[in-house]
Amino acid sequence: MPNFASRLLLLQYGAERVPKALSLRGGSGDLYWEPLFGALIETAGGWVLYDTGMARQALDSEDVQATYLASALESAADVTPTPWSLLPTPPAPDRWNWGLPGDPLVTALAGVGLAPQDLSLAVVSHLHLDHSGGIPTLVEAGVPVAVQRSELELVHSGRVGLGDGFHEPDWSIPDRSWRLLDGDAEVAPGVLVLSTPGHTPGHSSLEVRLPQTGSWLFTGDATDLAQNLLDGVPCGSCAGGTTADEQEAARSLELLLHRAAEDGARLIPGHDQVVLNAIRHPSGGHR
Repeated sequence: MPNFASRLLLLQYGAERVPKALSLRGGSGDLYWEPLFGALIETAGGWVLYDTGMARQALDSEDVQATYLASALESAADVTPTPWSLLPTPPAPDRWNWGLPGDPLVTALAGVGLAPQDLSLAVVSHLHLDHSGGIPTLVEAGVPVAVQRSELELVHSGRVGLGDGFHEPDWSIPDRSWRLLDGDAEVAPGVLVLSTPGHTPGHSSLEVRLPQTGSWLFTGDATDLAQNLLDGVPCGSCAGGTTADEQEAARSLELLLHRAAEDGARLIPGHDQVVLNAIRHPSGGHR
């Protein structure tokens, strides 16, 4: 019999405005507001968080704004403010991202009555700045951070930087703070990390098994949008930029689709506001 977690909560930290081509291989330069969110899971071993959003320092950085603009121009996007009909409404439509007030991770956790020190573990899908921003806050609170060893090796290799979406202050933390993974792992009862490389070499997705609602499969950036899953189209951006990386991304998509079919899991893409709004947790969370 599989282990089960107790309940699941969804946290939205903010959003970012990016070309569809970054999310969908062969996609257009049309700009979308894509949510930055995390999954918070209560288990018999304590609270586990999947992904941490973007740091306040990065949200407010003009250098970060410039990297978003460069990406949009590379995709031939119309960079005027993007009309948006969904909630939440971007507070500054002319900027490239927004986040909750203060430290977005702390604010989001407070919204469900928790603080960083209440967590027993955080799992970070990968070290792009829109997922890794809460790491310093968690480390300060004494929370270990699980990440694939290959992901940490990438950021320490010197081959990537801010222009590639990696924000050094997020991952320049004491070595003892990391819990390094080498592939798939059950990190808490009912919480399974799945290795899904391609978008980055050490990208991880997460499966959460609940007693009433069954399995939830959070894909992270292996698939940003529901369209990736519906049409079987891999992610549009691969950090390595090689044919081999793109092949890895396609294999990871196939793995997720197969796993979802095998487990009857809900597939939750990493940056789709329509999906996130649809699955927003009820009072007390999903169980």
